[in-house]
Amino acid sequence: MGPTSSANSRQSTQTNASRSSNSASGSTLADLTACVRRTVGDMPPPLVGCSITLINDHVYLFGGRLVPTRTMVSTLYSLSLRTLTWTLLWPPPSSEPNPDDPPPHPSDHHADGPVPRYFHSAEAWGNKILVFGGEGYSDVSEGETVDAVPLRTLSDLCIWDTEKNAWEFPEPTCADGVEPPAPRYAHLGAVSSFLEPASTDFATAPSASREKSLLIIMGGQDIRNTYLHSVNVLDLDVMQWVRVGKWDRHIGTYRAVATTAKWSVIPSSSAKSPLGNSAASLASPRPASSSRPATPPRLGGTLTAAEEAGIRKGLTGEDENGLGLGKGENLVQLSYSERPTAAVPEPLMIFSNFNFTQVRRDLDLLTAPAPPEHKLEAVSLSNLMAGIQLPPGLRFPTGTIVGRHLLIFGTYLSHAVNNFSVWALDLGRAGGAGITDMLKSGEPLNWSRVDPGSVLSRGSWNRALGWKNTVIILGDRERDIATDYDHRQTNFAHVAFIDLEAFGIYQPPPQALPPMAQSFGLLTLSQPFLADFEIICSDGKRLGCSRKILEDRWPWFRAKLDDFKLRAKGILETQKRRKETLADGGDAVSIAPSARSPTTASSSRSPAKSSTELRLTPRTLNIPEPSAVVQGFLQYLYTLTLCTPLQLSLPVLSALLVFARTYEEANLRALVVHALHEALSSGQWAAASVYEAATLGWSSRGKREVFSTSSVGGTTRIG
Repeated sequence: MGPTSSANSRQSTQTNASRSSNSASGSTLADLTACVRRTVGDMPPPLVGCSITLINDHVYLFGGRLVPTRTMVSTLYSLSLRTLTWTLLWPPPSSEPNPDDPPPHPSDHHADGPVPRYFHSAEAWGNKILVFGGEGYSDVSEGETVDAVPLRTLSDLCIWDTEKNAWEFPEPTCADGVEPPAPRYAHLGAVSSFLEPASTDFATAPSASREKSLLIIMGGQDIRNTYLHSVNVLDLDVMQWVRVGKWDRHIGTYRAVATTAKWSVIPSSSAKSPLGNSAASLASPRPASSSRPATPPRLGGTLTAAEEAGIRKGLTGEDENGLGLGKGENLVQLSYSERPTAAVPEPLMIFSNFNFTQVRRDLDLLTAPAPPEHKLEAVSLSNLMAGIQLPPGLRFPTGTIVGRHLLIFGTYLSHAVNNFSVWALDLGRAGGAGITDMLKSGEPLNWSRVDPGSVLSRGSWNRALGWKNTVIILGDRERDIATDYDHRQTNFAHVAFIDLEAFGIYQPPPQALPPMAQSFGLLTLSQPFLADFEIICSDGKRLGCSRKILEDRWPWFRAKLDDFKLRAKGILETQKRRKETLADGGDAVSIAPSARSPTTASSSRSPAKSSTELRLTPRTLNIPEPSAVVQGFLQYLYTLTLCTPLQLSLPVLSALLVFARTYEEANLRALVVHALHEALSSGQWAAASVYEAATLGWSSRGKREVFSTSSVGGTTRIG
């Protein structure tokens, strides 16, 4: 298995150097997207060749070699990204040596832990860390010094369970005709996960699925520093080496990175409702200002013949207005994230760069070995790489995939500039899984630089990870990056955070309901006889809905309703005590005005035609929002997404963004931001058109696009 390598040397290093240099003389808009924080706690010492792994909100640091003494260690630390506190996990605190004890032998380690090592791989697998290989100490004689201890390459697998805080040491078997990987260090590793049917018995479990994970080990060097060319696949469910292949080039951590996406991106689309063109209204016509039916629905358990005919008409899609959509309007599906499946697994993306003076960049796709019959095949994508500028030569690169972008991090050293660089490669609308279609069409994959502003302009920044929609970079702001690179030293005193969302790099929200359920939700909302609650808008319109839906899907409303019930209960108890006191011949108990029921207070005067303040009763909610915004919000509650042309119009999107912040709807805010990103990326609106939305609470991408276009003069649409 060897892909055809394509050399793509480009004369862009000097331009990259000028772009990479950060001026500390003044702040730019990029400074709004990045910040630096100091870490506290049991901070690890500077290390060489340690591994850094992210699981949930914690960074795990294992192994490495101490810089002053050149001694390898097997310590394990964790850093909470919420509190920025380091904690020593291994060896356990109780097993720490006494300061008065003699120094440990270089090959000593805790009996229940792995041997010291560096330049190993450490990959996240659920809540576990898979440590494989590396270089460690051989068996040595007593009295030998660290410089005299012979080294050896390792091929063992060690697993740290972050929930049990304990090590596991499985002994994988080999499938027929498959050999285990040879001992190695400075190799690449990645975990490929996807969902597959849990059972082939569809009568018992038609929709059940389970996650299957594979560990892929490739490249690296042996004890003689000879490059290895094997690609080995470990089935983590059964702990068996099941596949082996060959890579035809030198590859290792010094100049290459391998990663795969944990989420697939499903592109946006627009189509007619699965129920038909639309569903029909199931009740008689109603006034435009009210969603209540002209005739109150019966409370019985049967429907009239007309109602049954209306339901059939709605479900067959004979009326185009049944879902609340205009004539000719379709449901819109924004792009969303979902777990990869065995049918469409995410491929392994491999980026490498060589010859840092005249940089050669290679990009390859390795098909995920999901079904056993799939071969380990690689496809070269090097000829598709394009962009105004390409990444310079990056030393010890690392990477991750966020949404539709491949992110590459690494150290850039030149005569003019020494810094830590972050670059993004747009993989297209469907992310890594859609690369093969782009290869057929010849559509380019464009590189862009993530500008951190002045945050990384000084200091020694060494290793980066992707955390949600943020890049986190470990280092020391007070040290020099070139000096530390000469020693291959990694520091842990500071953490830099770069917000990727401002650059249009983010993971799209998952889809809560499929299109069929969205259509049924809109159909339900459009039926007045299903409404038992009304929202009175600021323009006087009354929109009917289900109070149960509001309670279940709108936490703010549920809290207000619980508070209303609590106050009503208190009033009833006060009135009861008052009656009991009067019956006993005692003095009357007065009720404070502040304790009056909101129902009583609102019924003492005529109903308002419009709502300028919040007012809740058992059957109505007065809300100071226009009906178009409230209608869009109700459509969101019934579908848990933004799928109608009303919701996706710019004025309503901007208003929904403010609505989400006011009423603490984090999921709605994420969807609105996602919709604005999609509009910017597609060129639907100019950047200036969403500037107001950005200032009202959106991320800084709209502002960044506005200033970037205005800096070159004129008004430009952002594509």
